[in-house]
Amino acid sequence: MLFLVAWLCVSLQAEVAAQDKSGAHASAESDEIPIEKCDVLPVVQVKIDGSEMRFLLDTGATTILNLSSFTKGRSKEISVTSWSGTVVTSAREVHLPEMVLGHHTLRDLKLPAIDLSPIGKACGAKIDGILGVDLLDRMGVTIDLKRQVASMETEPADARALFGQMETQMHRCSDAFEQGNGKELATCFDPEIVLYTPDGEYRGREETVEYLQKRYMKYAPNLCYKMTLKDVKRFGDALWYSYEYEITAPREHVVGHGMSMCRKAQGKWYILNLHNSLLGVEAARAGKN
Repeated sequence: MLFLVAWLCVSLQAEVAAQDKSGAHASAESDEIPIEKCDVLPVVQVKIDGSEMRFLLDTGATTILNLSSFTKGRSKEISVTSWSGTVVTSAREVHLPEMVLGHHTLRDLKLPAIDLSPIGKACGAKIDGILGVDLLDRMGVTIDLKRQVASMETEPADARALFGQMETQMHRCSDAFEQGNGKELATCFDPEIVLYTPDGEYRGREETVEYLQKRYMKYAPNLCYKMTLKDVKRFGDALWYSYEYEITAPREHVVGHGMSMCRKAQGKWYILNLHNSLLGVEAARAGKN
């Protein structure tokens, strides 16, 4: 274990140096999180369900939780990846409704939990988990050991990265739709939103929410919405994207494709435009039932 810890520190420094030279993660505006130390190991504060926890930064492994810090979950065989490769081990799968690093929030995570006590004993303090390359990459984290900070892009140049930020913030919107919460869903829409559907055109928050409540949200909570992203483009503070979607309810099974435009204002995302159409005759018939 001590050898593993030492190797991870070396690999982390090498990767950070490579990033500094390439400038691949450079950003004009970033969210910076201070890096603490557990002996020589880099550690950051992560907030999970409102509780502060200490996670080891490790670019040589996938994210893993400490079994002693997360006692709830179900045991199963899970693949764990480290510098030595991927192995299948008996671990506990833990569902995290929310994980916050700085100003970045990830939701609905399912992560493995194993005994990480040897790492805590090696550095002299409890480690609640390992923040691995999978989530570090997903959040666009750059690690600067010289300045002792981990920074995340707040305005990524890549359109798909920006879409990921938008989707994380607006996950509550699909939840509101599935739960039939029209009041919460209305806050996701721009006041001037325009919704185009096979049933007609609806303008403004009130018309849009009223249509969705009568057409689909009446089935809540037995309502499921799935979306698959096809293409995305960025225009300043706005995103245009195309997608395929599926809505499943007790008496509905609607499949279609659509286009949407979202914009960011005062740090929040709003849906400006939704243009949905049905895909195939069978889907169209299902929508009329």
